[in-house]
Amino acid sequence: MTPHDKVRQFIPLVDFIAEVLGSNSEIVLHDIGDPERSLVAIRNESLPGRAAGSGMSEFARGILDKGRRTGKRFISNYLGKSYGGGKFLKSSTFFIRNGEDKIIGMLGINTDLSALSEAHGILGQMLEVSEIEENPEPGRERVPIRETVLSMIDDVIGMWGAEPARMTTEEKKNIVCALDEHGVFLLKGAVTEVALRLDVSEQTIYRYLK
Repeated sequence: MTPHDKVRQFIPLVDFIAEVLGSNSEIVLHDIGDPERSLVAIRNESLPGRAAGSGMSEFARGILDKGRRTGKRFISNYLGKSYGGGKFLKSSTFFIRNGEDKIIGMLGINTDLSALSEAHGILGQMLEVSEIEENPEPGRERVPIRETVLSMIDDVIGMWGAEPARMTTEEKKNIVCALDEHGVFLLKGAVTEVALRLDVSEQTIYRYLK
């Protein structure tokens, strides 16, 4: 069996995952033996005009390089590239390997979290009101704002798959943009917390947000 034939064996799995996860999840299958026409199959495409026979994007090449460097079988739940209108994607990639443990293909899942991001923005506005309330009604507990902020920040940074100290400036900018889409900066103290987590100044966070 050739490497191309082995990669094509995963096409039914592409159909299965697409059926299970629904239209908000793009499923892609790459055969890296032909980078200029690597896309063997795609379902629920998020980028107009992309179809089977398309080439591998620079972002996908970066994921491939990481798989080669680390030797990982898969990379899960990282911040995917935004397509058309700033979509926020939760992405995962499974590396298809041959008998010599070399990567010959990639199966990717990109889930659009835009609706969730909008919901977080609404939640953020509600939490901001709770934070400034000086005298809550008797018996009603105050919403733990700081814990909410930290949880959101850690979730997004965790998707990126690297420690902040090892991130590039562009990676940190992307994380700040993702947090902004989540509505995190609507919450009091968020800029300070994000700056601490990313090991940058608060002024840098404001510059990233411009």
